[in-house]
Amino acid sequence: MNIALVSIISEIHAEERINKTLADKYEFLHNNFEITEITFDKVKDHDFSDYDLIINFIKTGGSEENFAQIFEHLPRPIYLYAVEINNSLPAALEILSFINKQGVEAKILHGENEDLLAEIKELIEYRKIRTKISEARIGIIGRSSDWLIGSQINREAAAQHWGPKFIDLEMEEFYSLLENVEAEAAQKTAEKYFEQAEKMLESNKRDLIEAAEIYLALKKLTKDHNLDALTIRCFDLVEKLKNTGCLALALLNDEGITAGCEGDIPAVFTMYLAEELTGQTPFMANPVQIDSKKDQISFAHCTVPISISEKFILRSHFETGLGVGIQGILEKGAVTVFKIGGSGLEEYFVAEGEIIENMNSENACRTQIKVDLPQSSAYFLSDAIANHHIIITGHHAAVINQFLAKE
Repeated sequence: MNIALVSIISEIHAEERINKTLADKYEFLHNNFEITEITFDKVKDHDFSDYDLIINFIKTGGSEENFAQIFEHLPRPIYLYAVEINNSLPAALEILSFINKQGVEAKILHGENEDLLAEIKELIEYRKIRTKISEARIGIIGRSSDWLIGSQINREAAAQHWGPKFIDLEMEEFYSLLENVEAEAAQKTAEKYFEQAEKMLESNKRDLIEAAEIYLALKKLTKDHNLDALTIRCFDLVEKLKNTGCLALALLNDEGITAGCEGDIPAVFTMYLAEELTGQTPFMANPVQIDSKKDQISFAHCTVPISISEKFILRSHFETGLGVGIQGILEKGAVTVFKIGGSGLEEYFVAEGEIIENMNSENACRTQIKVDLPQSSAYFLSDAIANHHIIITGHHAAVINQFLAKE
């Protein structure tokens, strides 16, 4: 792990003497990280792009003015390493107040070496994820479904806050790729998942082959545009092709390509962030029933990734009875429910619970789970961030809260 250490010191101090008093701090840093030290007067001309983290070492009191001179040239967020001697911490507090007034994110790193080591490693991981998100390419194929009236975003604000590029793609480009899918490849894909499924109900093998063609066309579109994530106006497929994107989206998610339906940008962004933070494949679903007395929420959708299902059944798409949807049976146990929304993707909800039942109603989307989600009913009934929410197996609220607290 490569750290740039910006040395900030008052000019009234002899740096060689100060560095001797900080020998144990340097030993700690060099024993755990690859350190490149940069004097504050060299900051303006330094390239910080190749470092895992940039830390500003506030070595002495009286260094505040020198920090102010280089403030505009420092990468964000700004981390201040303050120690218990040489009036380092008082100076860092003054600097922190200055930074906060500029509206820039900053934090003081201070404490025992063991705690600092854990915190710095966490910040490095945070920076890696944050950088990856800022460079992400998210494709919107078609436009958002007409009924997503509460899921619209200000793309400029969202891009400014998070940094990803939202790429509009026409449905016609997808249809063109669909026409050129190799029949043999679609046949092999269909056979593979037919053999893996517990059974097939309303759908037939022809439906499955056509669903596989949709998957292969979307995969090609993803490759052509170098997409990290995508969402598609999937009900257009029903009207034009008499089939759905449910299988395609499930398989893309299984392959690590974040894929959501209905052109829902907040939902697919939440899915992408969830997978980056937790390493788990997410499932986009609708809350379909709320038992506020028991704090139990039922979720359902037709696009569950096969990799998170104990077993799965090939079904038709619930609303239309066409094409191929997936009824996944999920393992009972720990789960996290997560959603990011708001005009600039600045709001979020996260809660931990337990999957307590797989259901099989004919009046809901095919994969159906009941989740015991303590103290969450009021949120869904009063403050919900639109309809789609993201299901992640395991308990991950702590890492999500820690990450988003830095935003």
